[in-house]
Amino acid sequence: MNKKIVFLILVILSSALLTSCFDSKEIDEKAYIIALGLDKGKNNYLNMTLQLALPNKITSGEGESTSTTTVETPTLYAGLNMINTYISKEVDFTHCKVVVFSKELAQEGIHDYIHAMIRGREFRGSMFVAVSTGTAEEFIENATPILEMNPAKSYEMNFRSYEYTGFTGDTTLTNFYMLAECSCRQAFATLVGVNPYEDSDEFDPKNSTFREKGHDRPLEGDFYAGKIPKVYGTKSEVMGIAAFDGGRMVGEFDGQEALFHQMLYGTYQSSYISIPDPKNPDAFVILNVNQGRKPTHHVEMINDAPINSAKVQLEADILSIQSGFNYENTDNIQILENAAEEHIKKGMLRFLNKTRPMHADLCGFGRDLKMKYLLWEEWEKVHWLKKYAESKFNVDVEVKIRRPGLMVRSAPAKGSEGDVMK
Repeated sequence: MNKKIVFLILVILSSALLTSCFDSKEIDEKAYIIALGLDKGKNNYLNMTLQLALPNKITSGEGESTSTTTVETPTLYAGLNMINTYISKEVDFTHCKVVVFSKELAQEGIHDYIHAMIRGREFRGSMFVAVSTGTAEEFIENATPILEMNPAKSYEMNFRSYEYTGFTGDTTLTNFYMLAECSCRQAFATLVGVNPYEDSDEFDPKNSTFREKGHDRPLEGDFYAGKIPKVYGTKSEVMGIAAFDGGRMVGEFDGQEALFHQMLYGTYQSSYISIPDPKNPDAFVILNVNQGRKPTHHVEMINDAPINSAKVQLEADILSIQSGFNYENTDNIQILENAAEEHIKKGMLRFLNKTRPMHADLCGFGRDLKMKYLLWEEWEKVHWLKKYAESKFNVDVEVKIRRPGLMVRSAPAKGSEGDVMK
């Protein structure tokens, strides 16, 4: 009798394991969204733009690999219902790589939309949050991949370029939400835009921020997205970050400022940086810089005003010395290290002072102060994000040049200080 019961139980369990999910759907029954754009609507609250992947075009490599649709809607999920009425397949966001807000909408506040996405099962926390200098619809329509057949992979690789350029940052949905809800830091999003240039003769030097920084010529990071002097098949650009106070955009920073933000925040990895040559201001020294150690922060309250201090340790390799001066010499390398430290420190202080009136503690100084309070009620009484506007900053930058590249010494330029032939 016992054997029959055991056999019957095993048969029932085996039957349960062999059954399929009753609510499962085939892959080809879904319309996969790879980018979502939100703008202010004319007659309703939102203009919602979806970029859909076309799997048959991706695999064949023929024709456009994406399709775009825009609908005016009162809410995010209402828009999905509307789109599902005229698209033959059900909309699916599990492969969405980026949500783009227009600058106009971001300045009014995107708190409600971020919460709606965090609650939704289909929206992945790994997708990026971006703010477009123009409309989100325009950016998505111009984001056509060239080097990748898979448009979703193209978005992901483009928005992760901060790992080797430093010109944006880690702005995933989860990261943005956590920072926006934090009482000791503020959130930031990737800045994107559409390039207007058709020919190199159209490049406008006014689109660079180099003059307000005191540079004689624009450096590689002195641009916002949509204003990079380039001509390329893809008009979309990713450079800089947008700062938020809670869920409302309060300012924007160019690529170089985003790089300094990463160094201070502790997410910087490596990139090429051009430093004005200390011996020849008309030339540059190009360094390959990486973060030696995580930065350290310290905050003191003096007369109820915060004094924020940061120590940043960097390592660098020499890639190019345009003047030919022998900085590789042990007697001269200190000159270059000091020049690099001064250049980076000046840029960091400028960036930090720019964040003060925005109440945007993007670097997380508040975390250091928060640890000094035992009770949550005591910390709340500090009102850190409001107090941040009264901050003063001290920055200590240490640059150690480890390697001169594959050259023992530079070949001196004719007539330069490093010319040993004169």
